[in-house]
Amino acid sequence: MTESIFGFWNPTENTVKRFQVLHDALAKENARLELGICTLQNEFIQYRCSFDVRTLLNGWQPGVLGIAFFRPTPLFLPQYGVMSLYSIGDIAVACLGVIDNLPEIREKLISHGYQFYSKENAVETLSLLLHNYLEYHHLPFVKAIQLMMTKLKGRFAIMALVADGKWFMVGCCDYPLVMGKNRCHPTIYFGTDPETLAKFTPSMITIGGDKKQAIFYGTSLQFEIHLPDSVRWLTS
Repeated sequence: MTESIFGFWNPTENTVKRFQVLHDALAKENARLELGICTLQNEFIQYRCSFDVRTLLNGWQPGVLGIAFFRPTPLFLPQYGVMSLYSIGDIAVACLGVIDNLPEIREKLISHGYQFYSKENAVETLSLLLHNYLEYHHLPFVKAIQLMMTKLKGRFAIMALVADGKWFMVGCCDYPLVMGKNRCHPTIYFGTDPETLAKFTPSMITIGGDKKQAIFYGTSLQFEIHLPDSVRWLTS
C-alpha cells in the first residue's frame, strides 16, 4: 500500500466504521500506520493525527466534510514525519505527488511575511498559499482554488477544506484520482488509491490520471461534479 489521501462529502456514521475496517485491513500489510483526519464541525476544522485508529476515531463525529490520509511509517521513527495533511486556522489541505515549482512558491510567500515551521512540507506551503489568496487578496473560494491550481506545476492530487462558507475542493494533474458514491446515501468519496477506496464504496469512477488539470468543488449543501468525457466507471 502506498500513501493515500481521501476526501468525503456528506458522510454518515458508517464512514467511521469503514475507517476501522480500512485500518484493520491495511494494518495486516504494514508494521505501523500513520493516520490523520480533518473534519468540518459546525464552523471549525478539527484535526487529529495518530498511529492508533481507535485513538483517532474515539469520540469523532463525521461532520459534513472531511479529509483523511493513511501512510505506512517505519517503526524506528520516533516522531511524525512530513504530513500529507496540514491544517492552519480554518483551512486544511492534503496533497500527494510532486510539485516542481514549490520552492519558488515558498520563497514568494516568505517575501510576503509568511513563516514556515518545516523546511520541505508541500501541504504547509499550499495551505499558506490558499490562505494568502483568501485572507490577503480577498478572493472568493472558487477563484482562489482556480488560481492556485494554475500556479502549480507537476503531477499531484490535492484536497482542501475551508471553514468559511464550508467549502470542499478536490483537484488533480497527471495523478491517479477516483470518486466513489454510495447508492443508499448521498455520500461522495474521493481517493488517490482505487483499491483502498473500495473499502468505502464498491462503485467508483476515475477522474484523474492525465496531464489535464481537473477541479471539483462544492459546499456542505451542494457539490457540483463536472466530469470529462474520458472517465470510466469501475465496479468491484
